[in-house]
Amino acid sequence: MAKPITLDALFDPRNVVLVGASDRPGHWSSRVWANLPRFGFKGSVFPLNPKRREIFGSRCYATLEDLPEPPDHLALFVPADATLEMLDAGGRLGARSATLYAAGFGEGGDRDGAARAERLREILLRHAIAAAGPNCMGLACGRSGLVTIADETLQPLGLGPVAVLTQSGMLTSTINRALNDRGLGVSHIVSCGNQTGLTFANYIDALADDADVRVVLCYVEMIRDATRFLAACRKAASRGKSVIAVKIGGSAEARAAALAHTGAMVGSLDAFDAAATGSGVIRVDSLEEAVEAAELLSRARRPAGSRYAFMTNSGAMKSLMTEAAVRHGVSLAALSPATEQAIHKALGEDAEPSNPLDTKKTIPTDSYIACVDALGRSGDADLVVVIEELPREAGVARKIRNFDALDKWAREGGDGRAAVAVLSPLTLGENDYMKEIRGSLTALPMLRGLDTAFRMLARLGASPLPDNVNNDVTTSRAGVAGLGEPKSLSEPESKHFIAKAGIRLPREVVVATVGETAGAAARIGFPVVIKAVSAGVAHKSDAGLVIVSVTTETAAHEAAATLKERCDRNGVQLEGILVAEQIRGGTEMVLGLHRDPEMGPVLMVGLGGVWLEVMRDVAFAPLDLDQERAIAVIRRTKAWRLLDGFRGAKRGDIKALADAMVALGRLGLELGDRLETIDINPIVVLDEGCGAVALDALVVMRPPPPGVRG
Repeated sequence: MAKPITLDALFDPRNVVLVGASDRPGHWSSRVWANLPRFGFKGSVFPLNPKRREIFGSRCYATLEDLPEPPDHLALFVPADATLEMLDAGGRLGARSATLYAAGFGEGGDRDGAARAERLREILLRHAIAAAGPNCMGLACGRSGLVTIADETLQPLGLGPVAVLTQSGMLTSTINRALNDRGLGVSHIVSCGNQTGLTFANYIDALADDADVRVVLCYVEMIRDATRFLAACRKAASRGKSVIAVKIGGSAEARAAALAHTGAMVGSLDAFDAAATGSGVIRVDSLEEAVEAAELLSRARRPAGSRYAFMTNSGAMKSLMTEAAVRHGVSLAALSPATEQAIHKALGEDAEPSNPLDTKKTIPTDSYIACVDALGRSGDADLVVVIEELPREAGVARKIRNFDALDKWAREGGDGRAAVAVLSPLTLGENDYMKEIRGSLTALPMLRGLDTAFRMLARLGASPLPDNVNNDVTTSRAGVAGLGEPKSLSEPESKHFIAKAGIRLPREVVVATVGETAGAAARIGFPVVIKAVSAGVAHKSDAGLVIVSVTTETAAHEAAATLKERCDRNGVQLEGILVAEQIRGGTEMVLGLHRDPEMGPVLMVGLGGVWLEVMRDVAFAPLDLDQERAIAVIRRTKAWRLLDGFRGAKRGDIKALADAMVALGRLGLELGDRLETIDINPIVVLDEGCGAVALDALVVMRPPPPGVRG
């Protein structure tokens, strides 16, 4: 039986062997030799160089066999061919992990290097060696004090809450400094290099089990194994961890540069977004946004959705935030009448409840927290952001009281409260007094820079928090294991299914009885749609089991009673009553995934609603789409002219429809032969920047082929 490769061996080795140690000025081995005791590594450190008997004031060994104990971690400061030789020799002696600094393993498409990479892969597997690299700058672990990063300026490490994975060696220290500047502890740093050894998937999978890690911040040039990477990200999400990724690949130039750097072609950014965000990854465009996201998600729980509420005491800042929200696609939470009433109670009858909320002046702490409470406990918002700046010197007692009270409000949490953060509109340097105050606010993220923060929030909002993502596909496959024929899922089941792929739904809830309908409708907000839930009825509108434009609680109750009566009269089993937000405006389209008897599953897009059967305006595509190709497919339909702003009308959110196509295709690829068909009709395409919302869905699962289990 092959020995297992474990990351414990990489992050916490018994000893470190510096293979190719040299005291030449600037040599990486001398930096690592100095870093290991500086960061508190407790194991033995052995320099190895056959030409030296002494180095760094310590004994230097000629061969691995000369060491006083078996080698455990090999830090290989030797060229590519020598790396292979020493790695193989170390593996035979029991080495369990390694840092591979050398290049020459296939970067830029080099044929000899590719052959070396294959030999390297074989050695690592044969000896079960957990290796970072090759072509990397090392790794560091705060818990064990292991540091093989060859940088004498590397700043302190801790036990958490952030781990950093990067394919750029030079960015390791840069990101560490930025996070330390925010008072965030960094527990792990890994320069992943070419990933011939361990990949992003391996690291994320292991870090998902680390109780001290809350955020994994990644700089990604390429993903070696998308299936395992996405599975690891889903595992991290299921354990309450956030994976933040700065992904290179948005331009041809970036892809070409990454090819020369890492030795593998980088995937398109659109495809990465389609796959990764559905697995809980937060993809941002810059390192600045990544640090802001780490600040938010290290100190506060991840917002459950993308509805944001903002509070300021400045009319000018209210205007700036409103425009920034539009510019970056940030969703401003709509305030319910109850929230508006609570704001009036906190600020007086002259208050003007809105989002962003302008308190018009600095207000007493009780009123300040009452406003935050109104925004954050109503269910209207998933995140409340208050505009504040840390005082630069003592004497502003009211600000300190507000900060302390806000931090206490955030720490209490629990009772359905939204997450909360503070935003300074400009990125300003902090003096010691400001840092002291910030250090005392343990549960309060302090974001910097209006546009940077809003870009990050838009990306966060575009990355829905997965729910039970670790077993969605497995559960779906297992659910059809005993089927002898295709099985239709109910509308709520079908919608839950497509939502896991990242397709947006209206706000909705299923209630069990007629009596619960009015309250559910009031919580969602009028007008609403009331539907009967029954897996046995595929087209509920044709059966009279859908009632739209319900505008009062009384009407909601009456609509539910009517649906129950119709079901009883026609012998339809009523499994529940679905109460849904009524989406206004937009263009009704259809998305489908259907199994062709000859060609297998194909995607369909076209004009939807009642026009589907009348116009038959559809186009077909394979499952493996990215956004650009999906838009090209949409362009083939007559509906394109409607979406593109026909005769001066507002342009529809074509990209959102394309993203839904990509997500549907990905779902088809994941489920393979277990999926018979998916119909999403209609999916309403709203104005540009406002998204696309699936109003109805039907999923039909297939039984497994003969002799195949779930």
